Amino acid sequence: MSIASADVDAMIDRIRDLVISSGYALGRAADGMSWFLDSIPGGEIRNTLTIDDNGLLLTQVRRAETEQDLVFATPLLADMEKFLTYYFCGSLREDKLLPMLLIVPIPVTIDKVAPGYTITKADGPRYELHHRDESIIRRGSVIDLVEFSHYVALTPDELRESGLDPEDKPHFMVWQDT
Repeated sequence: MSIASADVDAMIDRIRDLVISSGYALGRAADGMSWFLDSIPGGEIRNTLTIDDNGLLLTQVRRAETEQDLVFATPLLADMEKFLTYYFCGSLREDKLLPMLLIVPIPVTIDKVAPGYTITKADGPRYELHHRDESIIRRGSVIDLVEFSHYVALTPDELRESGLDPEDKPHFMVWQDT
């Protein structure tokens, strides 16, 4: 199943206010297959969302670096919308000096993956998330994949509601600095 750029445009429209409120600017590449989500001012961080043969890739590069790092990859548009909603809710919370979003206790380690999921080492520096009842493979860092395994069943609206709630309710836990 391939993802059409019009579908990604519609997803970007659904998260646009969250992205902009988080201090990021949106842009689209001339090829119509990539979108840029740049931190402002100055574009210190450039996130690039790209349609490829395997679905969607979210990569990131910082101004002083030249290599893009894989942040998250999935064959499903719905997955990417959830990931970006969680990502930008976290960024917005940081800007507002609210507690960080927590779906599992810190430190986030591979053993805290949600029931039914496993994480394995992928080629290169990243990992793969597998579910015993699906053939879908998502790729990213251990932390991002562990967190994703716990919120994948939520809708983007549920993620947004909890992510924007000052106490992370009802789906996340309140940060306890001990």
